[in-house]
Amino acid sequence: MATIRQSQSTYAITISTFQQHRHFQRTANAEVFIATLFRYRDSGKFLLHAFVVMPDHVHILITPAIDVSTAKAIQFVKGGYSFEVREQSPGEIWHSGHHEHRIRDLSDFVAQKLYIANNPGRKLYAEYPHVHTKCEHLIDLTPSQLA
Repeated sequence: MATIRQSQSTYAITISTFQQHRHFQRTANAEVFIATLFRYRDSGKFLLHAFVVMPDHVHILITPAIDVSTAKAIQFVKGGYSFEVREQSPGEIWHSGHHEHRIRDLSDFVAQKLYIANNPGRKLYAEYPHVHTKCEHLIDLTPSQLA
């Protein structure tokens, strides 16, 4: 039975690849991951506010649906992607854990979104193609509980 929360929260989540392997350096892998994010977003599992797919980790800014726990949202992302690439990428893809930060207020939301948008520049990846913080890629620019 799904857990139903009384209110929704937004989270900045970082997920690393297994042993920091540069799994997403291959564009096809990054594109499948992005398609996986969009599939779960489009099915209403979470609102997707921003993300970046780096060679060895991903950052996502999401608000899980009211009936989806944060852990379940992460399971959808990690498990859904692993299922999609199981034949092309046998073996471990993900580090066993993740880091999550609950967004406290609108200024925290904006700071996390900027962190995601600027991550490729900090890592010296000029013109990095897999960062999405623009509204044409996302359902909701700002979660309603922060507005």
